[in-house]
Amino acid sequence: MPKISGLVDTFVEEPAVPFMPQQRERGSPLAAPGEVPPEHVQVMIDLPPGRLIWRRTFLGAPDQIPHARHFVRFLLADAWCRDDAELIVTELSGNAIRHTGSGGAGGTFIVEITRTLESVRVAVYDCGWGGVPRFGVPCSTTAERGRGLAVVATLADAIGYEGSDELGHLVWATLLSPEQRASPSPLSPTD
Repeated sequence: MPKISGLVDTFVEEPAVPFMPQQRERGSPLAAPGEVPPEHVQVMIDLPPGRLIWRRTFLGAPDQIPHARHFVRFLLADAWCRDDAELIVTELSGNAIRHTGSGGAGGTFIVEITRTLESVRVAVYDCGWGGVPRFGVPCSTTAERGRGLAVVATLADAIGYEGSDELGHLVWATLLSPEQRASPSPLSPTD
């Protein structure tokens, strides 16, 4: 096993590049009320490795789903896909609570948002020991239940899941920017 001190001795930290916002006329607002200035988002996204990732753990109870929605709404306040991402996190969080160990005593679920210039990925980690997501299963338009994953699949440009009952599942949906949707390049499941 390598010594930690040896690893620390060889680590060289690059100096941080200071953020210099674009100059504006004196007295002009940075952004409209409730919006994030585009240059602030751009400088955050330009940080290596070119993406931002946020995670938050919630108790596995139905009253936590609105908190998960607010978390997503806050982080994506200026994004093209804010409303779709909110609906996706609602469906995935609800499924985690209803169909896995996340809804049991002491259960939790984790919401993860990954943002790049090209896409936003909404993911929910559950505690396992329950159902496995079944994308592509036909559902009745008059059914009161069982349409959540169909809604997610309709809104998202890519969907998938990973994991097992023992470790838990990661269920994700990726939303491409309008510019990326116009380009013919396919999206890999790891983006």
